[in-house]
Amino acid sequence: MTRTPTDDDNTKIKSVDASLDIVETLTGDGPMTITELAETLERSPSNVLAHLRTLRERGFAVKEDDQYRPGLRYYEVGNKTKGNYPLYVHGTEPADELADDTGEYVWLMVEEQGRGYYLYKSGGEDAVESGAYTMGSRWHLNSTASGKVVLAHMDEERFDDVIDTHGLKSMTPNTITDREELKRELETIREQGFARDREESAVGIRGVAAPVRGLDGVIGTVSISGPASRIEGEYFQEKLPRKVKETADIIRIKYNGAAAVDR
Repeated sequence: MTRTPTDDDNTKIKSVDASLDIVETLTGDGPMTITELAETLERSPSNVLAHLRTLRERGFAVKEDDQYRPGLRYYEVGNKTKGNYPLYVHGTEPADELADDTGEYVWLMVEEQGRGYYLYKSGGEDAVESGAYTMGSRWHLNSTASGKVVLAHMDEERFDDVIDTHGLKSMTPNTITDREELKRELETIREQGFARDREESAVGIRGVAAPVRGLDGVIGTVSISGPASRIEGEYFQEKLPRKVKETADIIRIKYNGAAAVDR
């Protein structure tokens, strides 16, 4: 009888690893020649070229002059992938409404393999682009309001696994990098139902995030961010948390209603 493999198997395909190494290097370091890639990855030029040929044929790499860069096929895949997340499907319209109401940037984030990914952003008329957040970027969960919300709703075993794997990265002097201090912060988040970003992900930017709950737990977060000079006082302490929690509830109702119909 043939044994069905499980996800716990340690079997990996080295050629796939090699192709993904090339993709990640091109994405992070910009256009590169075959020689530059080979030197960076410590592979032979002929080996790198073989992988690049396959990536080009599938639209995942583009050659311009003597350099290679990632292809727009990733954009296509990424856009289709977002539709697999209920937070994106049911959250974009409420996020737009919150952005229009406050004038700030509103974000939808999900956790995957212990990191936070921003699926969507919507900017109001007063929104300020800091450059700290980008669509599709992945974040250490301890460094943002959304990430702390996710950590706050993990069980202790999962929390320890994420922190042991990814560490507590410091993005600014305000980022919480002490495990016990972070645990105290997460307890407060659970009690109040939202998290604050006190210039922890970017200097000069504050934010508020709330969990979006599905039928079986938290499916992601909705957050709002803006200049610290504007997000302060009662606006930061009371008004924005209330608005973000209201938006999270609206997304939850939309999602749970759709899920109930599908059952």
